[in-house]
Amino acid sequence: MTGRTSPIASAVPGRIRVRHPLLRRADRFQEALGRLETLDAVGVTESNPAVGSVLLSYDPAVLTPDDARSQVEALLSAVLHPAEAAPPPDAPASVAESKPAAPELKWRINRAAKIGMMGSMGATLAALGVGKRVHAGFGTLFVAFMLVHMTVQRKRLFQ
Repeated sequence: MTGRTSPIASAVPGRIRVRHPLLRRADRFQEALGRLETLDAVGVTESNPAVGSVLLSYDPAVLTPDDARSQVEALLSAVLHPAEAAPPPDAPASVAESKPAAPELKWRINRAAKIGMMGSMGATLAALGVGKRVHAGFGTLFVAFMLVHMTVQRKRLFQ
């Protein structure tokens, strides 16, 4: 898998831990499990779709660690990086290639909003001794960060 981080979180002889954010999606997780179960010398020991993790076990006497890693990476390549699969020559360019990933951008915005909320809340509390205007200013800043956070999380907010 060129140019990408490996989905293999850890590997010791006899065990491989696969973890990837895309494996949190039910469809990708099931597809990955189906592919991994086709490996002859590798078995799925445990799996957790909530964190996108699969623990695989194999006999190091039958399969070398390098071979096991390369087989797992090759199988998961199509599941985790479908855009890298060669499209037909007459296929149009996909929309996903032209735009940045929306979940990644939302994650970054939400992270910044949460950090801003923590900082402004601390400043609001510290400003209690300084004056009402400073305290109110930091309180307003906190509310602004909270509104950004709530906007990003609006789908989860009303579930």
